[in-house]
Amino acid sequence: MKVVLMVMYLLSGDIIKLPVSLAEGQTCSDRFMELVQPLDVSVVYQEKIVLLYYCKTGGGKLIN
Repeated sequence: MKVVLMVMYLLSGDIIKLPVSLAEGQTCSDRFMELVQPLDVSVVYQEKIVLLYYCKTGGGKLIN
């Protein structure tokens, strides 16, 4: 298990930075889908539409 930083940009203009744990073999996308609510044409986090997300290591390197 490793801890990474997930960054989400919301339609409201907010930027959410969450430390998340990834299990062995789990991707950033897998973890993202556990945290959000998928709708027909978008995904929602805390009742706000997510425009973009990514994960990075503590050193700032982007990961899948």
